[in-house]
Amino acid sequence: MVLVEVAQRLTNRIPDGGVVGRVGGNEFAVLADGLTRADTADLAVRLRNAIIPPIRVDGRAVRVGASFGIGWARCGMTADEVLKSADEQMYVEKRSRPRQHRRTG
Repeated sequence: MVLVEVAQRLTNRIPDGGVVGRVGGNEFAVLADGLTRADTADLAVRLRNAIIPPIRVDGRAVRVGASFGIGWARCGMTADEVLKSADEQMYVEKRSRPRQHRRTG
């Protein structure tokens, strides 16, 4: 139920023509074309804000967090290469947070 709600919230915030897909476990990928670096920073903020409100599950409020990695597709790159690049950037972002804001997982 939580993953379905997260996917719906992400889908509601992406630009027209964008796609949200579950990569596995609790990982999602957002594909969007024609965005500038400023656009992607704005999109990351919108997506993070979309999942901040608690999700109600069986009468309980469940909170989720997110880490974002942005991968840029260049001519000749495979989808796996773009996803790997984004995954690497996500871990850079996680390590750059102050220790008290880091979560396991």
